[in-house]
Amino acid sequence: MKRQEQLTCMLTQMRGHGMMLTTSTQSSDMFKGPVRRRHPAFDDWLHQLSRKDRVPRGRYFRGKRPGKPLIIVDEFWQQFS
Repeated sequence: MKRQEQLTCMLTQMRGHGMMLTTSTQSSDMFKGPVRRRHPAFDDWLHQLSRKDRVPRGRYFRGKRPGKPLIIVDEFWQQFS
């Protein structure tokens, strides 16, 4: 019970500094629909292969190339944007 009391005390102190607490709910319907699903395990497997290796069979790997992707970062643009 002591933790509950500490938590309520902290929340009342936060309200004193102009903070406002809000409560929201989410439903699973928000996440359904025509969203392209990501598969991080398959992406990781694809990046672990070298460029010369063959891609495993399966519909996820169709049209994909093995190896780490080429990422070009422009530090100058990041600094001044």
